[in-house]
Amino acid sequence: MDFTTLLRFIHIFSAIFWMGTTLFMLFFMEPVMQRAGQAGNKVMQMLASETRFPQVIALSGLVTVLAGLGLYGLMHGLDPAILFGPKLPLALGALAGILAFFTGSYFQGRSVKQLVALGETIASQNGPPTPEQMAQMQAHQARIAQGTRITAVLMLLAVIGMVA
Repeated sequence: MDFTTLLRFIHIFSAIFWMGTTLFMLFFMEPVMQRAGQAGNKVMQMLASETRFPQVIALSGLVTVLAGLGLYGLMHGLDPAILFGPKLPLALGALAGILAFFTGSYFQGRSVKQLVALGETIASQNGPPTPEQMAQMQAHQARIAQGTRITAVLMLLAVIGMVA
């Protein structure tokens, strides 16, 4: 197996994992957690603080982007005539994938860390969250959900660019 084939395998595998997990969160986990109310908040808190889910998703996005950039450089170079010529859909797809990574990192990464810290504060109180804490929790969850939606759209655009 040559290096280009290895990079292609890594890029495709990590992209499938990253997008599949994002779509699963968007279409299944988030609606269920919203309907579950307080129990959903606990599940979100556990998912964010007691598993490596946030790190694995971030890593899969990073690996996808880095492998994709490596492939693009090896196969097409950075010649503007190629970037803005016959490979424009691929270049736009790559840009969408890069934006998906940074959008997910910005919206979700920061909010997940703040949500975990807030959950630890609430747990240390030995009582229910205050109305202000609930509002903060809901704001973080809304930001995470918004990041998921934006990231999913950008990922879809990346896939369209890859196959065009």
